[in-house]
Amino acid sequence: MGILSLFTSCSGRKEKLVKKEGSALNEFEVEKSKFYLDADTLGNIVSFNKGNDTIEICTKRFDIAAFERHKKDHENSSYVKYTEIVSNDTLINYIKHKAPNNVEYAIIKHPKESYLSYESIYYENGNIKSEKTYGPGNGMLIGISRYYSIDGELQREVNEDEGYSFTFKQLMSLLDEKGMCFPKDVDLDYRYQINKIIGEDGLKTYFVIYPLSDETDLTITVSGKDGSIIDEHRYQHQYY
Repeated sequence: MGILSLFTSCSGRKEKLVKKEGSALNEFEVEKSKFYLDADTLGNIVSFNKGNDTIEICTKRFDIAAFERHKKDHENSSYVKYTEIVSNDTLINYIKHKAPNNVEYAIIKHPKESYLSYESIYYENGNIKSEKTYGPGNGMLIGISRYYSIDGELQREVNEDEGYSFTFKQLMSLLDEKGMCFPKDVDLDYRYQINKIIGEDGLKTYFVIYPLSDETDLTITVSGKDGSIIDEHRYQHQYY
């Protein structure tokens, strides 16, 4: 298994079920769970037993000793990282952040043919801290984000797509139709941006920036409710 054995399996403890914010996983949460199982890196996914209103806690752990033994690709006083590409062409970054009085570990996975990146953050003791899915560009959160206690117990879940009936997948199809084709690149140029914006009237929208040339960008605002284009214009890109 090599470095992909950085994790251990579930503990057998059961705790009260954390109340879910949505009744079902959206398509990106399902895809995320499939990816973890296929990669065989995180052991068992947290499973809910709705019959007796309990949750079986899975302690997802980062193998710190294995990380420290591995050859590092980059290291300085605050940051350590190495990278590998697994058989399905998924790029994986293993990271150690060394802030004053705080050490955290991270694993960031980016499948080759995907707009999405999957981030797992770990406490200094190796227990899972959070799991998030990011869209392309400026770190827009997608799907279900999970947050854990320092003991590795699930504390809360956040549906990052709440209020967005027009899904991320539909948005990317719309952009493709308009010729705004986002590269599936983990190191995407900063001029490619997708953000979720909530207006003063509470309207949830996507705000997209797309480079047309070295000098010109196109911006569009898309309704998160029905996918209609609310605003669109070009502007000259400013260099400083």
